[in-house]
Amino acid sequence: MKVGGAALHFDRRTLLGLLLAVGAGALVLVLTRPDPTVAVLVAEGPLPAGVALEELPVGVRRLPDADGLVAGDTPADLAGWTLAAPLAEGEPLLPSLLRAPERRDRPDVLALSLERDRAVLGELQAGDLVDVYVTADGLEGPPVSRLVAAGLYVIAAGPAPGGIAGSERIDLLVAVDGTLAATLVSARHEGEIDLVRVSR
Repeated sequence: MKVGGAALHFDRRTLLGLLLAVGAGALVLVLTRPDPTVAVLVAEGPLPAGVALEELPVGVRRLPDADGLVAGDTPADLAGWTLAAPLAEGEPLLPSLLRAPERRDRPDVLALSLERDRAVLGELQAGDLVDVYVTADGLEGPPVSRLVAAGLYVIAAGPAPGGIAGSERIDLLVAVDGTLAATLVSARHEGEIDLVRVSR
């Protein structure tokens, strides 16, 4: 009985020692584990404005926080994108400086303010593409609708500010060139404008 009791006592102590060793090892792993980081895109050399980023020296750096920066594991994610302003070597890319590929041929910006039911009920966000239709009274018949512009890139969109009336309108910015801007401004005076969100 004494031998069995000693063995049982020994086994318990051994088990306790193993548990303490495992716990200590886990604590060391937690304490020595590096803080998590996020990959962000940075300029590895001077980055001029208006040049496709895949042609420029863009690299990756890991930081504790990517807030306000452009997160990404590879510059290939920004193929076709350009910068609105130049960056010096070592500076991080900023979302506010990025210009989508759709804006390379349409670098200008036009503002539209439409009633919600004419602007996809406000279900628009930056990066969407929209077709623009104008509906005007026919000379001797019902109103006639026609396509004014196709595939406009939405830069920003949201409820119009101010009061109850404001909430019934949607403000948006779209990318245009000079000719397209003139066409849209003319269409606003021609009749009612409607937007159709285009599926990519």
